[in-house]
Amino acid sequence: MNITELESIFASEQKRILTEWQTFLKFPSISADPLYNSNCRDCAEWLASHLQGIGFESELLETSTKPVVFAERKGSPDKPTVLFYGHYDVQPIDPENAWETPPFAPTLRNGRLYARGAEDNKGQVFYTLKALETLIQNDGLDAPVKVIIEGEEEYGSAALTEHLDAWADRLKADILMVHDTGTVRAGNPTIVMGLRGIVHLTVELEGPDHDLHSGVHGGLAPNPAQGMGELLSGLFNADGSVAVSGFYDGVRAPTERELTLASETPFDAEAYKHLVGTSPDGGKENTPPAERVGFLPSLDINGVHSGYGGAGMKTIIPSKAITKLSARLVPDQDPAGVLESITGHIYRNVPKGMRLTISDQGVGGPGFRLFPESPLVRKAQAALEDLNAGSVAYLWEGASIPIVTGLAATSGAEPLLVGFGHEEDRIHAPNESFSIEQFKSGYLYAALMLQSL
Repeated sequence: MNITELESIFASEQKRILTEWQTFLKFPSISADPLYNSNCRDCAEWLASHLQGIGFESELLETSTKPVVFAERKGSPDKPTVLFYGHYDVQPIDPENAWETPPFAPTLRNGRLYARGAEDNKGQVFYTLKALETLIQNDGLDAPVKVIIEGEEEYGSAALTEHLDAWADRLKADILMVHDTGTVRAGNPTIVMGLRGIVHLTVELEGPDHDLHSGVHGGLAPNPAQGMGELLSGLFNADGSVAVSGFYDGVRAPTERELTLASETPFDAEAYKHLVGTSPDGGKENTPPAERVGFLPSLDINGVHSGYGGAGMKTIIPSKAITKLSARLVPDQDPAGVLESITGHIYRNVPKGMRLTISDQGVGGPGFRLFPESPLVRKAQAALEDLNAGSVAYLWEGASIPIVTGLAATSGAEPLLVGFGHEEDRIHAPNESFSIEQFKSGYLYAALMLQSL
C-alpha cells in the first residue's frame, strides 16, 4: 500500500480508532503507586485482548509486580523478525488541580487528545497497533512480528529486566522497533540515533537529632542544609563539568560523521529559551548543545529538601537535609562504576559533625548509539521521507529508556527508535496531549516501515 491508500484508510477508520484510543487512555495505569496495581492489570488484559482481536496470539507474562503483554504473529521465515517494544504504564498525575480536564477522561480539543499517557506511551503504542491492524487486514505484512508492552517503564522496568534471560527465546528478533521518542524542535521526522543510560541515588545528611533554635545554636551547631549545599557544589567544576573523579571514564567521543549529522539540525537558543523559560547554559561551558546532550554525560540535582519552607519565617537549624541525584551516561561508560565514583566522592566530602546516608541508589542501564550508515537506518529514512514532512533529522537523545539496551542485547535485534512526540505534548506534566496529526504521522510511518521489510 502506498501512502495515499494508507491515508484513505486512516480517514475512514479515524472515528473508530479515536474511540479505541480513548478507551486505552481511561485506564489509570500508574506504575509508581501500588494503589493502581489493579488498574494496571486491567489495562494489560485489555491490551492483550485487543491484540488478539487484530490478528495476534497474545498472553500476559506474569511477574512479581505488573504483568507484561506479549503477542506474536508468524510471518515469512525469509523476512526479518520485528520486536516492537512499548509500555502501557503512565506517570502520576500530580498536581491534579493543574489539569484543565480530568487526566483519565480523554478529551479532544482543537485536534489534540488530552489525557495522561496520550503521548507517552499509549498514543505511540496505539498508532503502531493500528498500523499493524491495517497491514494485516490488507495482506501487507509479511514479516514476523512480536510485541512486548510492559507496565513499569516509568518506574524503572525492574520486572522486565529481571525476566529478560528467562524470556530470551521468545524475544529473539532482528529489529527492535521503539516508538517512545519525539521529533526535533523543528518538527522534522526524526531518527533517534542514541540514548543515554542512567543511575540515581538519594543522599541524606543529618546533624542535630532535632531542629534547633537558630538564635541559640547558630554559629555553633553544624547546619545540614548548609552542609548539603557545600556537598552539592563540590560535585561540579567552575566550567560546569563534573568534578567527580572517574565520572568521565570510558566516554566514547563522537565521530566526525555523527557530529556532522547532529549539526544539520541547528540549535535555536532563543526558541529554547521561549520554550522552557531559561537559556541553555547548563553543563560544560564552550561545548555545543548537541554534544552536551547527546554525547556527554550529565550529573543532575533532581531535588533538595531541608528545614522550613512555609509562609513567613521559622528561625531554625534543620536536623537533616535530603537530595536526589541522577546521572545520564553515554556509551562505553560503566553505570555501576559511575555510581560508585559518585558515592565515593560524596563519602569523602562529608561535612564535619554530620552523618551521611546514601539510599535508593540504582542503575537504570547503559547508553547506546546506532551506526549512521546502518541499512536499517537508511530504510527508516526512506519511510520517513515518504511522509513529505520535511528532511529527516538525526538526534542523539539525552534521555533514557533504560530497558532498550538490555532488550536489544537479549533479543539480538538492532534498535530503531522513531517517534512523533513534540515538546508541546507536555509528557510527565499536567495536560499531556497528542494531536491527531501526530498520531496519523506515526501510523503512516509504522505501516510504511513494516511493509517495507
